[in-house]
Amino acid sequence: MKHTRLIFLVLIALLAPVAQRSAAAESSILPASVYPSSGQAGTRFDFLADGFQSGERIDIWVNTPDGRAVAARPDSELQRRVARDGRAAWSWTAPKDAQSGNWSLVARGQRSGVVRVGVFTILPPPAPAAPDANAYPAVGRPGTRFVFFAAGFAPDDPIGFFLTAPGGEETLVAVEQPRIFNGRVDWAWTAPDNAAPGIWRFRVVGGNSRFEQTLAFTVERPAAAVGVNPGRGRAGSLFQFFADGLQGREGVIFWVNRPDGRAEKATVERVAVNDGRAEWSWIAPDDAPPGQWSMVVRGVNSGIERVVLFEIR
Repeated sequence: MKHTRLIFLVLIALLAPVAQRSAAAESSILPASVYPSSGQAGTRFDFLADGFQSGERIDIWVNTPDGRAVAARPDSELQRRVARDGRAAWSWTAPKDAQSGNWSLVARGQRSGVVRVGVFTILPPPAPAAPDANAYPAVGRPGTRFVFFAAGFAPDDPIGFFLTAPGGEETLVAVEQPRIFNGRVDWAWTAPDNAAPGIWRFRVVGGNSRFEQTLAFTVERPAAAVGVNPGRGRAGSLFQFFADGLQGREGVIFWVNRPDGRAEKATVERVAVNDGRAEWSWIAPDDAPPGQWSMVVRGVNSGIERVVLFEIR
């Protein structure tokens, strides 16, 4: 009986330090203070914790909302060193693409094994602010109908619409379907077929309030189709051409650029211009030199030019 009791006392003596170390380890996992407690991706969070060993270094990592543990770095490597009084202060900046949700940052003393946990929240990004002026589409070709709105005007404020073309002067213009309601102005404008490519601007001014908004939009250079049949032919051949992108049924003039660089007036046959599309034919002179030629058609009213390349063998 005495022998059994002695074995029992020895086991208690051996297990007691283990239990003490386990309890100490559990008590060493305490919260760290975090400021701010929440912020959007890209926010800098500041942490403060104590209970570490004087002068030891700390390792840190973060636990993401989806349960992953990711190694992290403080904003300065000097922040890994614990002060003499066992306190550590460090900061960590959340990545710009940080997942929104509940996060935690864990700091662990390399010698002491002391663990401190700071809990914080990454907020979802704010909803984009609604624009107070806009143009749709932002980019269009000549002939495009652009729709605009601008807000912030006084109710029933008489509105003036001023338009500036690329490289041009500002002019007062009439617009399509102007309407003002609760300080918001809506209108439309159709770019002419000969609208200059580049950035255009509408300046909208309230007659009473003198409040104004300016909107920029772009008119693209039209990608007009041109063609010729045949693309290659001998001197004396009949060539048939077409070109889009002219204006309505305007008058047109023609000339050709020869391989030697000379420009000559072209006498064409069967000319037709309808809805901005020109169709014509031309017979190459019998003495036309071989090489690369180009036929140019120019709208008399619009000034729009189209160039068609072809070859004489």
